[in-house]
Amino acid sequence: MQKRQLGTSKVKITPILMGTWQAGKKAWVGIEDADSIKTIRAAFEAGITTVDTAEVYGEGHSERIVAEALSDVRDRAEYATKVFANHLKYD
Repeated sequence: MQKRQLGTSKVKITPILMGTWQAGKKAWVGIEDADSIKTIRAAFEAGITTVDTAEVYGEGHSERIVAEALSDVRDRAEYATKVFANHLKYD
C-alpha cells in the first residue's frame, strides 16, 4: 500500500489505518488479546502500517497490545495515538 504525506509534515502514513479501540477490551465483550494481536499483525502484513490507538482504549491496554503485535517491525509502523490534554506536559 502506498503511503501518503500527513499534512505538511515529513510523516507518511497509509491511507487506511488499523483502529484498535476494541483491543482495549474495556467496553467490549469476547475480545481476546491473542486475536487482537493476530488481527493487527495481519493488517500490517497486508500493507496497513499505520495504527490508531489511544490511552483511553482500555486505559492503555490497546497501546500495549499494539506494541506487542508490532514490536519487531516498529521501525516500519506509524502509531497515531491520542492523549488527554491534561496529560500533556512541556518536558
